[in-house]
Amino acid sequence: YGLDSVAHCQVGQRCQVEPGQRRGEIAFIGKLSQEKPGHWVGVRFDEPVGQNNGVDNGVVFFEAMDRYGAFVRGKKVVTGDF
Repeated sequence: YGLDSVAHCQVGQRCQVEPGQRRGEIAFIGKLSQEKPGHWVGVRFDEPVGQNNGVDNGVVFFEAMDRYGAFVRGKKVVTGDF
């Protein structure tokens, strides 16, 4: 889950998260808390199919409405014109 695992991602890109073909926009790329090692991609979804609102352990990494955000591994993110 190093930096190379998120190299294909850029903040602002449209994306699809697998499984489930959940679509949205990349809102964050980087490290979270020490309990969650490695690099993560924060996604702001088009629909309420997420798990959070861009907050992890009380720290705001990006803004989203409840259930419109998620932190996922880069291997689950496909970027493109979605």
